[in-house]
Formats: sequence, structure tokens, C-alpha cells
Amino acid sequence: MVGTVPLVTTWPFGDDAGATAPAVVGVGDLRTANAAAVLASIRTAEDPPRVAELARSTRLSRPTVELIVNDLLTSGLVEEEQAPPARGVQSPGRPARRLRFRPRAGYVVGIDVRSRSLAVGLADLDGETVLIRRRTVRRDLTGAARARAVVEAVRAALAEAGVDAHRVCAATVGTPGWVQDTTRLRYVDNLRDWADVDIAAILGDELRCPVAVDNDANLAALGEQWRGGAATTGEMVFILLGERLGAGIITGGRLLRGQHGAAGEIGFMIFPDGSPLAARAIGEPGVGRPGIEPSSIYSDAAIVRGAADGDPDAIRALELVGERLADALAPVLLALDPAVVVLGTSLFALPDLATACEYVLRAAERRAPALLVDPPGWRLSTLGDDAILIGAVRFGLAAVERVLRTRPTELGLSPVR
Repeated sequence: MVGTVPLVTTWPFGDDAGATAPAVVGVGDLRTANAAAVLASIRTAEDPPRVAELARSTRLSRPTVELIVNDLLTSGLVEEEQAPPARGVQSPGRPARRLRFRPRAGYVVGIDVRSRSLAVGLADLDGETVLIRRRTVRRDLTGAARARAVVEAVRAALAEAGVDAHRVCAATVGTPGWVQDTTRLRYVDNLRDWADVDIAAILGDELRCPVAVDNDANLAALGEQWRGGAATTGEMVFILLGERLGAGIITGGRLLRGQHGAAGEIGFMIFPDGSPLAARAIGEPGVGRPGIEPSSIYSDAAIVRGAADGDPDAIRALELVGERLADALAPVLLALDPAVVVLGTSLFALPDLATACEYVLRAAERRAPALLVDPPGWRLSTLGDDAILIGAVRFGLAAVERVLRTRPTELGLSPVR
């Protein structure tokens, strides 16, 4: 039976959250802190260590380490393997135990919610992907129906992976729209009634673990910083170009959220002539443009496929999107001065359309020097359509890591039989 601990419902999500040190350290607190030190030593050891080696590395007494190791074994976070005897030496007693971390003692779930699709990603406690599954949904789903579809998709993914829901330590939902305090969606314009649904509470009741909600562009930025091509810079703007235009902003190595969680909602910007930034960047339906109308990218995959195949009109249409994107983003980039702009888009999810995305990017890059003091580098996301999912996993995993570093035995896990 997997145990649960009330404390886990208040895990700190977010970049600034962390465990607050108590003013007075009791015996239980000290044992918990020692458990964190022993687990850290196990996880960072080059080879699975023995108890004696853990005692030396942590400077704890051997009896104390033995007690903590037993706690970690009970929690399922570590497992033991028998150390082979030295060549030519026969041990009269039981061989010394070696201990190693069990990354699949628990899991983190990431969910990517879009108007026409859902995706679920499952990763272990080392952040290694176990499974990614996608399914299509109707665009006109009500918020309640979309929430049911999310729960069903998560159940199906866990069942396919053979993972009990009680072994999920944290989950993060990525969604379009304005999210405040990583708990509740306040506004979204392309998902019917979605802001009226408390998906964090619904999924929390299903999984019995902490659940966060965050903006999709924010999570894509985190994913790109973690596993993508922007790991070496602390100043990045991730532009998510799709049905909506949004940005995830990394500055000083951290995600910028703003006072109300609306940082990066650049699609709401209005220019003096009354046109919204999103329309300037992409093109408005019904408004003629030179060549093929850029806004029809939403409904006509032949445009991007034609550009990939070398069609001059299709190429010019995409280049116009890139030029307008640079024009629209110039005020944002002047204010933030990022080192790199990363373009991620679901419009070019198919591998053979990557060339089409390059036309958008290179056109924006050529246009930027005329608009900016010191233009940033421009890159395509290396994570493709998985950026939001990977960021969602990273966000949840960061919360779990804080628990593993401070109070690992309070995860409420037990060994898999």
C-alpha cells in the first residue's frame, strides 16, 4: 500500500519557492535533514556506495547512516545490491550492501492542453522520459469536457506505462492563456469555458499529488532552457507561435512572471493604430497581404508544405510572417535585451516542414538589425512539439527535487513489490 503524507499537498511550486528552515531544529527535523544528506551522497556517487562510505562522506555515525538507509529503503527511494567479494577473498559473513537511487520510485506528469489536442508526458525522478502520448480532441469542447479528456488521457498514459497513480509525485498542466500563481487560469480566448474549470483541483483529486498550472509559453521556455538549445544563456525570449502569440521570458536565468503572472502575454499588446501585436505578427483573417495570406497558415498546411518544397509564393508568405514578427516584437526585445530569441511553433510540427520554419526565422533575423540596438541571436526550438511537455515535466520535477534535497522520506512512497 502506498502511503500518503498531508505535507505533500503544500509542496512549493515555482522558481522562488523553497523549504523554509525552522527556527528550532527538533530531533525529527535533524533526522530528515540527515536523510537528505545521505540520499544526496547516494545520488552523486560515481558507483553505488556502501554504508561505510556514506558515513565517511556525510560525516555521520555508521549507526545513524544505517537507520537512515533503512528509512530510504522503506520509502522506495533507494535499493540495495550485493557487493561482489574481492577476487580471491571469501567473506565469512553477508557481503556489504551497496546502495543506489531508484529514479522510478516516483514519477512526474506533464500535460500540454491545446484547442485540438492533448498530450501527456511521464518522466521518472531523474527527469528521463518514460512515455509521451498525444490525442486529438474537438475544438469546441466545453471546459468540463476538456477536463474529463485530460483526466482520461492521464489515466491511459499511466496504464500504458504500468504506473500506479499514487506513484505520481507532481503534475503540471500547460495551457494557453493567462495563469496566476501557477494554480488557476484567469483568461483564455481560444478554449471554451476552460477558465471556469479548476483543472488543478480536478487532477489533484485524481492523482492525490500537487498539481500546478502554467502558461504554455512559460513552460516551453523552461523546457528549452533545460533540455533545448538555450541552456547556456540566462537571457532568452521564447516565442510560441501558433493559434495564439505568447512569450516565455527567461532573465537572470529565471522565468519572469510579473506581479500578476501576465509577463509574456504579448498577444494582448495594442499598437497606436489599434492593431493587436498578434495580428501584426501573423496577419488577420480577411485582410489581404502580398502573396499568400500568412494567416491562412492556420488552416492550409499546403502553404508551409509548399515553402518546404520551394514554392516561391509560399516562401514569400512565410518570409512576410517573419518580417512582421520582427516588427511586432521589436518593442519587447528593446525592453528586455535578450541574448537569444527562440521560435517554437506547432504550425511546423512535421519534420519535413522544418525548412518552412527556417524561412520565418531567417526573415525575422534579417529584419531585426534595422529595429534593434544590439540584435539577439535567433534560433528554432530544438525540442519541436515537445517543448511545452518537457517544460511541464521540468516545473514539476523542480518541486520534487526540493523535497528530495530537504525531506526525502516525506514523499510518501513505498517500494514496488
